[in-house]
Amino acid sequence: MTGVALSQTCAGAPVLWMRPWHAGYIGPDLGVGMHATSIACLGLSLDEPFAVDTAEDETIVARSIFVPARVPHRIVSEGRIALLFTEPGSAAIAGIAGGSGGRARPAVVDPSAEAVLITAARAGVAGLERLMSVSQPSYPIDPRIGAIVRDIRADPTMHIRAELAANAAGMSEFHFLRMFAAHTGTTFRRYRQWARLRMVFASLDAGHDLTRCAADAGFASPSHLSETFRRTFGLSLTALLSASVTLDIR
Repeated sequence: MTGVALSQTCAGAPVLWMRPWHAGYIGPDLGVGMHATSIACLGLSLDEPFAVDTAEDETIVARSIFVPARVPHRIVSEGRIALLFTEPGSAAIAGIAGGSGGRARPAVVDPSAEAVLITAARAGVAGLERLMSVSQPSYPIDPRIGAIVRDIRADPTMHIRAELAANAAGMSEFHFLRMFAAHTGTTFRRYRQWARLRMVFASLDAGHDLTRCAADAGFASPSHLSETFRRTFGLSLTALLSASVTLDIR
């Protein structure tokens, strides 16, 4: 499936890929609405600068944008774009996140890093994978938080409560939630949501219908999955599938 995905990427056809510690999209703007992703997102323009609309009615025109988790935004572009979502503790954009000054708002990427990222994205999925494989972490994730992250990833459908996760980490619930957000860049609830959405993509790749995908990932119903997907990515899951996006799941 990878060969098909890469050849379509080079031809300009959209591809959505998922790896153990990152996921992404390369292709045209699909007309998304305002949304807030569960984890941080890096957006790159592969052609002309794009516009980024924010919840403050501000429009940023740039070639790259780093958007922290849970920050409403939308990218509007007439050319191809790349979106990169990385897991907590991943090296890929940790330095970029630090460079945003910790602000809970979209921030343009430093020009020197931007050039490297866009060059990698223009090479397709393989180019971004190579870049991520040589990136070095700029900060370590707390091992207690890392253990909870791995538990969530191992079984996204397990409805582990924050109180129980905090007990397992040896912390109060309040301290655990603050530390989880500080080390992952998102909330405990939104990270669980992200893990379940990752599971949906894997189920789609396996050929399951939306009803099966929703049930397997622990959503109450297909409509619950659809609403969660729209709030997270700015378009419906059916709209994404109708766009003939190639899935490259490994």
